[in-house]
Amino acid sequence: MNGMGEQLTFSILDTPRAVEALRDSGYMSTTHALAELIDNSIESGATSIEVFGVTQQDDITKRFTLKELAVLDNGGGMDAETLRRSLRYGDGTRRERQGIGRFGVGLPNSSMSQAKQVDVWSWQSGVTNALHTRLSIVDVNSGLNEIPEPKLKSIPNVYRNKSRMEFGDSGTLVRWSDLDRVEWKRVSTTFRHTEALLGRLYRRFLAKPSERLHSDDPRDDIGPRRTIQCIPIQQVGNSFKVEEDDIVEVRPNDPLYLMSGTSCLEDFGPGPMFTELEGSPFVVPVKYNDQEYPVRVRAAYARAHVRDPSNPEATWPEAYAGWDSGSTPWGKHAGQNMGVSLMRAHREVMLDESWVSGDDPRERWWTVEVDFPTDLDEVFGVTNNKQGTMTFQRLARFDWKREALPGEESFGDVRRRMEEEGDPRVSLIDLRRQIENARRLMRPRVREARQSRGARHVQSEDQKADAKVTAAVKHRIQEGYKGKSDLAGESATEKEQREKQVESLVVKHRIDEQDALEKIDETIKAGNLVRWIQSSQSSPAFFDVEALPNLLQVALNTDHPVYSHLYEIMHPDVEELTEDEVRERLAKAAAAFRILIYSWARYEDEQTGRDQRQVRNARVEWGKYAEEFFDEDDGSIDPTDLV
Repeated sequence: MNGMGEQLTFSILDTPRAVEALRDSGYMSTTHALAELIDNSIESGATSIEVFGVTQQDDITKRFTLKELAVLDNGGGMDAETLRRSLRYGDGTRRERQGIGRFGVGLPNSSMSQAKQVDVWSWQSGVTNALHTRLSIVDVNSGLNEIPEPKLKSIPNVYRNKSRMEFGDSGTLVRWSDLDRVEWKRVSTTFRHTEALLGRLYRRFLAKPSERLHSDDPRDDIGPRRTIQCIPIQQVGNSFKVEEDDIVEVRPNDPLYLMSGTSCLEDFGPGPMFTELEGSPFVVPVKYNDQEYPVRVRAAYARAHVRDPSNPEATWPEAYAGWDSGSTPWGKHAGQNMGVSLMRAHREVMLDESWVSGDDPRERWWTVEVDFPTDLDEVFGVTNNKQGTMTFQRLARFDWKREALPGEESFGDVRRRMEEEGDPRVSLIDLRRQIENARRLMRPRVREARQSRGARHVQSEDQKADAKVTAAVKHRIQEGYKGKSDLAGESATEKEQREKQVESLVVKHRIDEQDALEKIDETIKAGNLVRWIQSSQSSPAFFDVEALPNLLQVALNTDHPVYSHLYEIMHPDVEELTEDEVRERLAKAAAAFRILIYSWARYEDEQTGRDQRQVRNARVEWGKYAEEFFDEDDGSIDPTDLV
């Protein structure tokens, strides 16, 4: 009651202000908002989906302006009650959460985020019997607080006439008009860029049934193959025109690069662009509400001939002769798909780029796909608009040492405390570990699969360095200095030498056997007594030295900070970088080298007595070897060339 004796009402929502606030719902793009409508089409059983963009020409300026966006499907349609409910916020018609939908806000939320009015037609007994209703900001601001009752109304002729599908008994048309928040300017151009995102979000629905899932995946719930077409329409006066060449048939966009018929140009050679990591897919059980749910992890990395035109299987066109692989059409395509792909109900939720090293262009050559059931939405932190997984995204930079509180000295201590506090990340720690393991296995293979073109400056200098060190080692042997590798080589046959090398590369360093054999052949052909590789190692040392018969093998530890701060910076795919980026990397390398020397200096400074003398003597002796290895008299390498 107020002072006048009048009854006051306090509704939970001020409808006009609430709807206006909900317009800022955080859709990353117009395409992401349209994806909500496509989700609804797939949920309704549609096999054909069309996205229309209608532009109208101004009589004076002759410029075309986007007037309407619409999505048409041949799904099951809606009856009057369902149609009316579909435009209510929070009144979803599919609340069992077994499919793509989530909170029942997709249609009104996505529509109002882009336009001031959304009209919906739906039919279940022929398109001529379509029911229509709408949601309009103007109506809401005028005091309307109910969705209008659906009434019979024909769908607009422009969509009926320009559609490429056959109209069946059922279907739905959603039209956005009074577009005030759409980011698009030129529809035909935008549709071509839109294909990449839609193709990735719905790749399993668009792909051949035999290529949707791994052959060992028992699920069979994706349904028939769908088609998605983007159709730009130009309106001039009262006439509407569609240029057939501007119609975009959305093709699958597979970040794993294991599907065929995708939007990626594949002129590199036979087979898919990537090969699946051995053991993939990995199944990680995740506990939630006293139940275990399987999360499937797939991992794949680029085949050798995709990056190396000199590979026997490579069939690169002459037009790309001398190109760096990252600059090829398929390299650029992979550059747009870097990260960990999160799949939910066979639809991608997001591509999480926080798992990749942003300054390394070679990160495009590996990928991971995480497939989780809808039961784990809360565990992963799936957002209302299905554009993010808030909890999972926080895992990419998780480090238990940074998380540790005083008194916590191990990962187990941190994990137990996280469990006690109900930290949502704890349920996904094992999943993170599996992703990290896959990355550690793939990254060295990607980095070792460098192109062997003679024009590649860094590689040619590496080859010079190996040849120079081999010459220095041979000189020392002639002077009577023999190492363990030399002594082992005296008693080992050629076959035994190869077997030892294969065992080291394949078993110890987990390098693909075919790649290992190629490395061995390259070493033998060059006549080298040294070999440099990269390997993931659980060791505080930043490199490992292995004496094999007639071969001294150095394995740089890719898990050690020195690797990312020094070696990776000095050996980038420089053809993919700008001049300023190259300069920046060299500056970082110089700083990293200084830190490396400082670390030795501090190590030496903390030694005492006999240990200090031994360490100092080791530094002096190492310097003597370096002096001999860097001897420039033979002209085989000029250190300035490395810069």
